[in-house]
Amino acid sequence: GAVGAWGDYSCGQTYVPLALGACTAISASSAGNHTVALRTKGTAAAWGANSSGQSSVPGGLASLSGVAAGGFHSMALRADGTVACWGSNTFGQSTPPIGLADAVRSVAGGYHSVALRAGGAVTCWGRNGNGQCTVPAGRGPCVEVAAGASHTVALRSDGTVAAWGSNSYGQSAPPGGLASVASIGASAFETFAVLDAEAR
Repeated sequence: GAVGAWGDYSCGQTYVPLALGACTAISASSAGNHTVALRTKGTAAAWGANSSGQSSVPGGLASLSGVAAGGFHSMALRADGTVACWGSNTFGQSTPPIGLADAVRSVAGGYHSVALRAGGAVTCWGRNGNGQCTVPAGRGPCVEVAAGASHTVALRSDGTVAAWGSNSYGQSAPPGGLASVASIGASAFETFAVLDAEAR
């Protein structure tokens, strides 16, 4: 559960706090220059740049099951399915929709936020300048989500991938025939897929 970090330290984003303790998950933001970690005891810690409050974890935030670092905001998923956000809220990215109480995963994009809900639905909020928060109709039930700077990705239950939002570098255009995907990921302008072992 120990955390190590290396690379750019101009904002302290790679200076791991001495009292951090054991962790089970970590998320880093290149744009916001901050890092968020989920401690084994279910609390969150954040460090690095704090220009928009993205490294100021709200008091009393506990019983967490996930964390995410966005452009200039941070997110935490509670065990009860609700989502907490803090930091920049210029585009509403830190204001979860009313009634969101069944999230099983949450991820943060550049200026938008995404939640995968029980049952496979996807909910997005925040900046929508490139359509990154407009979930396509007929997307089908999903099992995983990821978010880039201005695009959103979802892994469908049938092993195919859907992506929407900015496509300036082809990041929202999955290759033809892409199937049997086991996991997905996204960085600022790229999208990644890990194929199921039997499909490789």
